[in-house]
Amino acid sequence: MQNLAINDSPRKRKRSLTPNPLTGEKKMGSTDAPPPNVDEVFTQHTQDTAQQQIYAKRKEFLLREEEGSAWDRPARESASEAENRAAQLVWEIREDERDNLFGNKASEAIPGPETLDMGGQFLTNKKRIETKSRLFRIAQQMPKGCHLHLHFNAELQPAGLIEWARYLPDTMFIRSTQPLLDPKDDDVTEIVFNVMPADTPTSDIFSSDYNPEFKAPGSRPWMNWKTFREEFPRRRNGLDAETWVRKKMVLQEDEVYGMKQTVNGIWARFNQATRAFKGLLNYDDAYRRYIGEAIDSMIRERVMYTELRPMLMDKFIPSTDGQRRYDLRAQMDIILEEVAKKKQELKNRNELDKFPFGVKIIYCTPRSIPKQKMRSEMQDCINLKLQYPDLICGFDLVGAEDRPNHIGFYKDELLAFVETCKSLKIDIPFMFHAGETLLDTGGSKDPQNSNLYDSVLLNAKRIGHGYSLPRHPLLMEKFKEKKICIELCPISNELLHLCRNVKEHTFPQLLAAGIPCTVNSDNPSLFRGDCRNSSSLSHEFYQVMVGSPTMSVHGWRQLAEWSITFSCLSDMEKEEARRIFKREWEGFCCWIVDNYGH
Repeated sequence: MQNLAINDSPRKRKRSLTPNPLTGEKKMGSTDAPPPNVDEVFTQHTQDTAQQQIYAKRKEFLLREEEGSAWDRPARESASEAENRAAQLVWEIREDERDNLFGNKASEAIPGPETLDMGGQFLTNKKRIETKSRLFRIAQQMPKGCHLHLHFNAELQPAGLIEWARYLPDTMFIRSTQPLLDPKDDDVTEIVFNVMPADTPTSDIFSSDYNPEFKAPGSRPWMNWKTFREEFPRRRNGLDAETWVRKKMVLQEDEVYGMKQTVNGIWARFNQATRAFKGLLNYDDAYRRYIGEAIDSMIRERVMYTELRPMLMDKFIPSTDGQRRYDLRAQMDIILEEVAKKKQELKNRNELDKFPFGVKIIYCTPRSIPKQKMRSEMQDCINLKLQYPDLICGFDLVGAEDRPNHIGFYKDELLAFVETCKSLKIDIPFMFHAGETLLDTGGSKDPQNSNLYDSVLLNAKRIGHGYSLPRHPLLMEKFKEKKICIELCPISNELLHLCRNVKEHTFPQLLAAGIPCTVNSDNPSLFRGDCRNSSSLSHEFYQVMVGSPTMSVHGWRQLAEWSITFSCLSDMEKEEARRIFKREWEGFCCWIVDNYGH
């Protein structure tokens, strides 16, 4: 075969020298034609109005196509003139506050400490929101429908519970998980309250001999609360014991957002606070008073109905004198009596529409217990449902999802629960906590143990949180198909380190996927700071409004209407709830126009 030189080829290419447009120097090129003038060609195409019009029409079509499948479309299409005007005003107020109240977002200068980030850290922004935000004042006036994810002990602020304890000088006791020998012990210890007989043996928590053991026979870890209150200021340079306890019961800004805080650390702190609440509430007088004041709080928040989640694994609460015990049936009787009393008060004032349906109870038990204990918990739930068919409305497993056990661990018991309910012709839907996690492995090492899978398989009516659901495209479709509602709790998710602020929350993705959601406050008394009136749902609706630029007044309405649709009210009650809500919503929109229309 003939060898060809490197530049030889069977067919010679025509080559020419092309001048460099910058230097004039000629280089080898492929054509004799002058190079195109890119600027002229580019300018010519920028003046091509036909292409621009085609692009504009394509974008308009794309936007309209997305709008046609938007999650809040039903609310937008049925909006009244007042609602549309209110929606425009709220949008203008939100954008004005974003630019002016919280600093110019276009500025490149490093902001000062007084400049806050709208939709940024909730506890950092809270005081500014409550004192200066028109948008928050609007959220406070908003009719909110039903509150579907609220833990029983966490609606009222700790200050009130601590005040009630003053009236039990002989029977309210406190214990600590370690001796309080030094101020540094105060930050790390866990405290628990309990009502017991006045002659209960006591110890000195401030002594080096103090033994916190409380399960062993003959142990005596308790100290009279009145004595503790008197002793604490002498040991802590005048610091008030009640002030110290309130701080233990509420998550503080520095411990939530501290640079060294971890997910496990904030969950441990949250559990400490939860356990401190328990004994201050779980005795007969406080139990009664709590129901009435919780309803008053919800009426102020413009909530018409709620489903409370008590932890019912402890089967008894004591009487105020510590001498008697109230079992689960007695506790349910107290709830019914206090709800009936409050409804009668409202009826006497011709205000029953403010809270016409009372409350229902979702039976909660921890996910950490053995299977045999879970079996007895389920049986207790079924027995309560048979005795109180209009009060018990669901069953839930609670606890941090990054710790054992996942829902599927109890699949045999849960399936038996479902079949038992069918046999007895009762309905107790599952309302699982699921997806409240970043790991999403059900407290195991296996991603297949995600609680979201079992929530679908067990036909949950609703799930609490659902934060990690967008990781599962198939499950997103299943949730939409089965109409499994998600109980959003944005502030809770931020403070427990699922996201740094509401703008990072996954709720816009869940809504965009067409999954029905409601807005809830989870544990407001732990999350809102030490104050008298938590405005819990107002804070939540404010947060979702500033957390996503696509949220609107129409979106607010859709979320509130879903809270009625996915509640456990009867069909007749839901129709009545919608009638009341429609009237209140129109009044709310007119209020916005009247107050902010200028």
